[in-house]
Amino acid sequence: MPSYAFIRLRAAACCLLALAALASCASPPAKITRKAFDVIRGETPDTRLHRLIDRVVREPGAKNAGQTLGTVVEILKSRHLGENYLVPSPDATHPTYRVSFAPSGTGCFAPGYFDALDSAANLEVSKLEHYRKTGTGAPLVALRENQHREAIERFYPPEAITRPLTATLTPGTRTGNVQDVRISLLCPLSHPTVPTATGQKTLAADYTAPWAAFLNRTGSLSKEAIFDILTRKPKRDPQLYLMEPYNPHKEPLIMIHGLLSTPLTWAQLSNEMWADESIRSRYQIWHYLYNTSAPPLYSARILRGQLRELQRLLDPQGTDFAWKHLNIIAHSMGGIVTKCLVTRPGDAYWDAAFTVPHESLKISADDRAALNEAFQWEPVPNIKRIIFVAVPHQGSDFADNFAGRIGRSITRTPNTFKAFYERIASANPGAFTPEYAALGAGEMNSISVLSPKQPTLKILSRLPFAYPIQKHSIIGNRGKPGPIEQSSDGFVPYWSSHIDGVLSQKIIPSDHSAFRHPEGVAEIKRILKLR
Repeated sequence: MPSYAFIRLRAAACCLLALAALASCASPPAKITRKAFDVIRGETPDTRLHRLIDRVVREPGAKNAGQTLGTVVEILKSRHLGENYLVPSPDATHPTYRVSFAPSGTGCFAPGYFDALDSAANLEVSKLEHYRKTGTGAPLVALRENQHREAIERFYPPEAITRPLTATLTPGTRTGNVQDVRISLLCPLSHPTVPTATGQKTLAADYTAPWAAFLNRTGSLSKEAIFDILTRKPKRDPQLYLMEPYNPHKEPLIMIHGLLSTPLTWAQLSNEMWADESIRSRYQIWHYLYNTSAPPLYSARILRGQLRELQRLLDPQGTDFAWKHLNIIAHSMGGIVTKCLVTRPGDAYWDAAFTVPHESLKISADDRAALNEAFQWEPVPNIKRIIFVAVPHQGSDFADNFAGRIGRSITRTPNTFKAFYERIASANPGAFTPEYAALGAGEMNSISVLSPKQPTLKILSRLPFAYPIQKHSIIGNRGKPGPIEQSSDGFVPYWSSHIDGVLSQKIIPSDHSAFRHPEGVAEIKRILKLR
């Protein structure tokens, strides 16, 4: 007969498999590979560069002119030739080309900002649908290592800063045998068209290759979603990331992942959003990464603070259109985090968690401020729309079954979270109520909070939204027949995902990852195109 230890070990293994199934919502990184260069045997580097520039200048409408220009920019950057460079003529029948780059401006980049510029035409993408737009210019993949050289880079992912750029070449004046050419590096997210000698023309773009180049660097991130719940030292702290250059005229679209996941869960959906012109021109994509071992109220507190910090950095006067029109797509536990942004709890959580008024606690001024923000917060203003996807508003029975109990026992909250509440409890014996005694020990975690028996979600579900918000729900039922009221996506039952007062509710024949199902993607696009 197997021992109890063996049974417990097997149960833990089964639990981890179940948790891994949840974490499968994290998309695997895309793959990007390089094609072979067009090289003529015996050709010197300068002769080749001159030949390519000459081809673009003389045949701007040629079929491969964009690919040729992209290769020119790639060569100039890889050889560190600077922003002004003479490309000598190999013979008397061709001019010497004096190449210069347009200066930085709105949606225009000097080449020195990036560490690498690669022609998108020389790259192949797999694991993602490859979205491109034909037009004038040469699509590029621009990459800058995130070394926090600027204040905003704290809000960019540490793997790299990648951007879609498009190079255009404009011939200038010719003096003697020297022909001026000007290259502009434009971001197609800001410049859908470009002026030419014959009028405005569509700017060519590759939206997927830069994204794939970024995802190609995130191999360890999906693993962290699982292993970080087992350690008190997560590899990353919670962080809001801007996935494209900030645009004060575009509405932010903040994507918040679920339990045992990371922003990689949005890899495919983000790619779909950038591919849709009406969405791309209206929204800018941001991602929020948080430690999913911690309770969602903790993650929400950090996000509220980071949103305030980011606005002070980007829009200190509070006049930008962007900050008055925030949108959120939230999956699973991300929806619980989101609701904590748009409610005002008053004393509801304090009275449930503490036996004494907050002014009676013996804590430092900093801890008091953090505790007040954690329990008696003010909502984030100007959130316009929320799309809830498979959100356990009322909890999930998964948290209380055998696998869930094992999951709670192996989940470790971050040291910063644990130390904070241990410090408060040790200085104030008896301050926490029995329902929140685990919080006082720093052991209340994300899975225990999902229990329908635990007070946290009960309280949150009763809190009204602090101001009018366009709310939408997308719910999976795995395509199974029967009453919707008795359906489930495999982890969250309908009775928990459903909330009253939404503008629309869409049932998708999918599992818990309804945002990946074609019907789910179509519904998200439909909602985002509403005014």
